[in-house]
Amino acid sequence: MQALVLLLCIGALLGHSSCQNPASPPEEGSPDPDSTGALVEEEDPFFKVPVNKLAAAVSNFGYDLYRVRSSMSPTTNVLLSPLSVATALSALSLGAEQRTESIIHRALYYDLISSPDIHGTYKELLDTVTAP
Repeated sequence: MQALVLLLCIGALLGHSSCQNPASPPEEGSPDPDSTGALVEEEDPFFKVPVNKLAAAVSNFGYDLYRVRSSMSPTTNVLLSPLSVATALSALSLGAEQRTESIIHRALYYDLISSPDIHGTYKELLDTVTAP
């Protein structure tokens, strides 16, 4: 039984190490390295839709908010709704002055979204989330 386990472990290690051959040519369909030798990142079609970009921005805001809140008191539980907080801040930005609005948009990662109608996109996101 021990010999069988040892044989399986060796087989798994050999199989894993053969997959990591740095001298092998790049596979067909894999991204080509650019002139600096780094791999060229493919653009994800998911992020071409404005609603998906906004959902990712709200998610990133939620992760940042959680990190900050949990670092304040690491031994306590943290319960928050990033979508609710982002919705409230987004509504607040509608009546804010330009400087305050830009600060809120940066905090919510809206500055990374090229859509000029963030609030229309936000309405579409909320309709998608609350649809039956």
